[in-house]
Amino acid sequence: MSEKSDVKLAAPEKSKAVNSQPKTEDAASETAKQVKEQKEPRVIPLRIDRAAAAIVRKTDLNMRPRQWRRLLLKLSFALCVLLPGLLGALYFFVIASDRYAASASFSVRSMDATPAGGDFLGAIAGLSSVGTTTTDSFILLEYLKSRELIEKVQSEFDLRSAFSNSNIDFLYRLDADAPIEDVVSYWGSMITASYENTSSILTFEVQAFTAEDAEAIASLIVKYSQELINKLSESARQDAVRFAQKEVATAEVRLKVIREEMRKFRSSSRAVDPAASAAAQLQLVTGIESQLIELRARLGTLLASLDEDALPVVQIRKQIASLEKQMIERQTEVNGEGQDASRIGRGLSSLLSDYEKLQVDMEFGQKSYAAALSSLERARAEADRQQRFLAVFVSPGIPQTAIYPYRFIGATLTFVIALILWSIGVLIAYSVRDSMR
Repeated sequence: MSEKSDVKLAAPEKSKAVNSQPKTEDAASETAKQVKEQKEPRVIPLRIDRAAAAIVRKTDLNMRPRQWRRLLLKLSFALCVLLPGLLGALYFFVIASDRYAASASFSVRSMDATPAGGDFLGAIAGLSSVGTTTTDSFILLEYLKSRELIEKVQSEFDLRSAFSNSNIDFLYRLDADAPIEDVVSYWGSMITASYENTSSILTFEVQAFTAEDAEAIASLIVKYSQELINKLSESARQDAVRFAQKEVATAEVRLKVIREEMRKFRSSSRAVDPAASAAAQLQLVTGIESQLIELRARLGTLLASLDEDALPVVQIRKQIASLEKQMIERQTEVNGEGQDASRIGRGLSSLLSDYEKLQVDMEFGQKSYAAALSSLERARAEADRQQRFLAVFVSPGIPQTAIYPYRFIGATLTFVIALILWSIGVLIAYSVRDSMR
């Protein structure tokens, strides 16, 4: 009995010893784990890692956070790169409408022989004058994209209907009720123009959705460009001769005033040519003086042999008195002096002085008028020599094939741009993740 009880007592002690051995091993492993955790730095998980871990726990407990991040990276690549690339390819190869292009090349030329290098150097130095063809070329370059050109083309060709057709794809379709500002912006995307300084050649290309529309629009652009250059040339020509015309008008008015004063002078003096009248009066006075000298000589001779009452002496005295009276009258007319001055008026000397002044003004006015006319003719000749015109050497024609859009290039660029943007986004995300550790 005692032997059995000893056996029973020994058995529990043995089992207790066996059960205490695993507990000791677990304590040792837990202690080693704590020591390892103290040696290694603690890693704080990111929110994305926590979210990924939560999703992993809900979906697949065996998937790690790194694997989940790789899955998100693949999904983002599919959404941000593959999907835009497929949509771009779908648009360019299926949806995008064909666009035909018509082009023309021309140059603004002048009648003078100004070398092209002069305009080129002037354009570099910024010293191009208003009359140079370079300035007109740049004006025309801006005119090709202006609202005025659009309105002129619209008056002969319905641009809105051509660009708002329902067959056109949604990206290039113009709203039929769009305001003119939107039409101008849209027109800027449908026309391209360039100017070559060295050759002074201006080239433009206009796009449309039919070949006939492209050719018609390009022809109208060339037409209105020629009208603009002709208008600028005529305006420059008028500016060049306007000053000369003003000088001619001023000289003509001055000459008319002088002629009117001359007419009034002749009417008031009753002398067509006071200088000739004065010369005639002086000649007459000289003749009277000669006769007086002769008669006085004869009177002296007669008095030597006859009495004072002799008939010949009396007659000669009467002739002398008559000639002296005539001489006084003539001198009074010439000088405007004496008792009869108020009756006769101004003397011929005073009239001759006024006449000579008017004559000098008349000659100066005539010479000024002739010089102004000569300057006007020279200005007109110079303006005609500098007259500019549009020399079109490549006329627009009907295109045979639609060169736009560049379908393969457009689809490739869409994929490449999406890939670049996605790569930048991934690099930024990883750099932020690394900085938060």
